[in-house]
Amino acid sequence: MELTPEIFALRPYLFSISYNMLGMVEEAEDIVQDVFEKWISAKEVQDAKAYLARMAVNQSINRLKELQKSRENYVGMWLPEPYITLEPEPVPTLEYGMLFLLERLNPNERAVFILRESFSEDYQSIAESTGLSAENCRQLLHRAHEKLGRSKPLQVDPEKQRAFTIAFLTALHEQDRSELTHLLRNDIELYNDGGGKRAAALKPLFGMEKVLKFLMGVTQLPEALESQYEYRAVFVNGRPAAIIFNRTTEQLDSMQYIEMDDQGITRLLNMRNPDKLQIRGKLN
Repeated sequence: MELTPEIFALRPYLFSISYNMLGMVEEAEDIVQDVFEKWISAKEVQDAKAYLARMAVNQSINRLKELQKSRENYVGMWLPEPYITLEPEPVPTLEYGMLFLLERLNPNERAVFILRESFSEDYQSIAESTGLSAENCRQLLHRAHEKLGRSKPLQVDPEKQRAFTIAFLTALHEQDRSELTHLLRNDIELYNDGGGKRAAALKPLFGMEKVLKFLMGVTQLPEALESQYEYRAVFVNGRPAAIIFNRTTEQLDSMQYIEMDDQGITRLLNMRNPDKLQIRGKLN
């Protein structure tokens, strides 16, 4: 089969499937490239989109199983690689907080959930993409929702999310414990990923007292006291977030993503692993 412009136009769709499955950008790009290479040797395909999607799903499931084994030796908590851009990402991509929660699902549950929730595929299409029956897909989606439970992030207005992100980072920079207490919910959760390459909490922190103690400790680090950090607004998986630069090292130090509801910030996701910090675009 030929790699026509119509086939290449499916690249964003295939990338989104693979990235949402794996939570890793380069791995997803490799799968898409491999799918296109296999397309060349395909014959008599009735539905190109369904055919390519099935290859992407199957390869992602197999690769995810391999990665899950290797992640058992990962230092500290493993968070998905954030897709950082300067503008909202147009490709249908799950919100970063949801991508984080999908680690609770097995590969088949994850595939069905992504195809249904991210792309609004009908069950017959999902069945064709996964090689499962439509009824089995329904059961897997129900099981996935049960595992995710009430932990799923709420859809918050992007401007409100941006405002809370700025307010949180400002309070942290100014070591304003009172304002942080006002912004954070009592049942706040904090997750850090340093990958063993940068300092980060090795376990999740739950509750206002523990999270505040950790955050105030961060403000006492030498680089924080010397105002070496610079915050910049970005988008992560299409939603407002922030990146933090170290002026002295001229390196991207971390990515800060918040989740919230009407009562305040519910979850903080902080990426510090340098291998997972890359901006998809040029900084001004």
